[in-house]
Amino acid sequence: MGLVVPDTVEIVTLNSILGPALTLKLYSNNKIPAGGDTAAAYTEVSGGGYANKPLTFANWVITSGTPSAAQYNALQQWTFTGPTDAPGTIYGYFVIRNSDGLLQWAERFPAGSLPFSPIAGSIIRVLPKFTVGSQF
Repeated sequence: MGLVVPDTVEIVTLNSILGPALTLKLYSNNKIPAGGDTAAAYTEVSGGGYANKPLTFANWVITSGTPSAAQYNALQQWTFTGPTDAPGTIYGYFVIRNSDGLLQWAERFPAGSLPFSPIAGSIIRVLPKFTVGSQF
């Protein structure tokens, strides 16, 4: 049998990961997230009315279970005023800790929507979610 982490420790882990002040950012380079990444591996989008989004710990809803999960209580939305700066594409998002810029996680958008090149009125929505659990 594999390692089992109790639900209570899953909650402690989620609190540890989500507890620091975090910032949600979109990235524009053609990057597939990998385990050895740092925040420097991602090029933050600029231009087109883009601004990153702070994620406040109080807005996470954390639920114990198999696996335990956290979901941000507000959909994060960007409405673009025009094209973004070069390269003009968006591939996914990444989240950093504000205190030290440490990459917390990253996610590439589904392949069928890539690359996304916004124009005036384009909208991207992200609902941050995070799960922690034992695998069997």
